[in-house]
Amino acid sequence: MDCVRTDLPNLAESDCSVLIVGETGTGKGMLARELHQASSRGGQPFVHVDCAALASSVIESELFGHERGAFTGASAARKGRFELASTGTVFLDEISELSPEVQAKLLRVLHDRRFERVGGTKTMVLDARVVAATNRSLPLEVAEGRFRSDLYYRLAVVEIELPPLRNRVMDLEALVEEASRVVSARLGREVKRPTAGALSRLCAYSWPGNGREVFNIIERVAVRWPERDFDQKLAERAVGSRAVPEEPLSAGSAGLPPKGLSLEEVLMGCGGNVSLASRKLGVPRSTFRHRLAKERSKADATSEAQLVFSFGAVSHIP
Repeated sequence: MDCVRTDLPNLAESDCSVLIVGETGTGKGMLARELHQASSRGGQPFVHVDCAALASSVIESELFGHERGAFTGASAARKGRFELASTGTVFLDEISELSPEVQAKLLRVLHDRRFERVGGTKTMVLDARVVAATNRSLPLEVAEGRFRSDLYYRLAVVEIELPPLRNRVMDLEALVEEASRVVSARLGREVKRPTAGALSRLCAYSWPGNGREVFNIIERVAVRWPERDFDQKLAERAVGSRAVPEEPLSAGSAGLPPKGLSLEEVLMGCGGNVSLASRKLGVPRSTFRHRLAKERSKADATSEAQLVFSFGAVSHIP
């Protein structure tokens, strides 16, 4: 993590493409935003594209825009994310979810730095910097034929791997303090800090959901047990109930998780492994990702503050 902090100014000064790799909840989006803000592009737009949340039928239009009449329902011209970013930064989150067809078009845009809206003929210049992120191994995806090798090398001029929280447990206390501050502001009341015994139990937990799970648990304790001291027993109860059983879950209707579990919690209990989580629910991987993206989109508007654990240090997001 120290090398990431050290390299940040140099990366910010450069316009090279950056690929950020890490498990769900490690702060990939926050690192991308900090990289943008530290650069000369910081005053320009930061455009976040969640590739997993966009259907393959619309992602080309979302990225490049479209002209009126380009397809059924295109009643007016629309700017795409690359155009909206102007001279800022486009953050392509979950880049591994792009279809082979869109991968090919994205490669051409990154190579030529030019693109056209869907149904249009006017060529536009790509002035934005491109930063991408994934929670999967792109070299493995390339080896198995699911991701283009030429696009991978184009994206990964610099590749940064964010370690999971279980490998940097020394950061947990500072992260808990920040989570308590954020949750306290959200709820409008003081959130009790954990005792030394509680911190010891939290440090022994594996944190499959990484930093995002820390915020979830702090809020859960504050909401469910507001009058109790946050001691070791309460910490044990809070994290002990997060585990997802190894056997297949008894899912609800249409492959939904059992009552009392969110898709996010199912994913956390599977160590961020989407394939395992989807198998437990008995749904296709793509269906799980789509539903998870919808669930996340409904989260509180302040959820972005839950990713303030970028480089193993805690920072405030205005």
